[in-house]
Amino acid sequence: MADKFPEIDVPTNGDENLDEDFLAREKEILGDDAEQFKTEQDEEFLRDQEQDEVKQFEEQFPEVSNDQFQKSEELEQQEQEEEEFGEAAFNPPKTESDAVKEWRQRYQLEIQERDEANDKKTKETREQASKELETFYEEYNNKKDDNIEKVRDAEKAFLEKRDAFYTKGNVWSRALDLV
Repeated sequence: MADKFPEIDVPTNGDENLDEDFLAREKEILGDDAEQFKTEQDEEFLRDQEQDEVKQFEEQFPEVSNDQFQKSEELEQQEQEEEEFGEAAFNPPKTESDAVKEWRQRYQLEIQERDEANDKKTKETREQASKELETFYEEYNNKKDDNIEKVRDAEKAFLEKRDAFYTKGNVWSRALDLV
């Protein structure tokens, strides 16, 4: 989660950075008028501050020389020797306590019971679904057969009516029946 947000830059020197920020903001707000409010003390303050910054830099990054490199090699060798004779690592006990064993057994039992219940529920659901499918297809086939019979009966009635219509008298009498 912390990867999504940038780190917050907090000044470490305290008031010095706050003063600089304040002065910079004031100059920014005043724009060209900032020169009117400038005093000799400001210049002295800025010079002193620049000297402090140079000193801090020199303290943090001293000049590199071979003497320091040799000293660091000696320190590394000493550290390696100390590590060789360091304390033995803590080996946790390999047997579990009774409470942990009981908990594991109960946990395994609970998991097993849940699995059995899920298997049973799945089996019941599948059986019910197959029964409902069979019922659906039976009802569907029954309705289809009933509709087929109705259509055949309607077809017979239509054909009988048509044949009876054509057997009646002549064309003009049939035309009068239709009108």
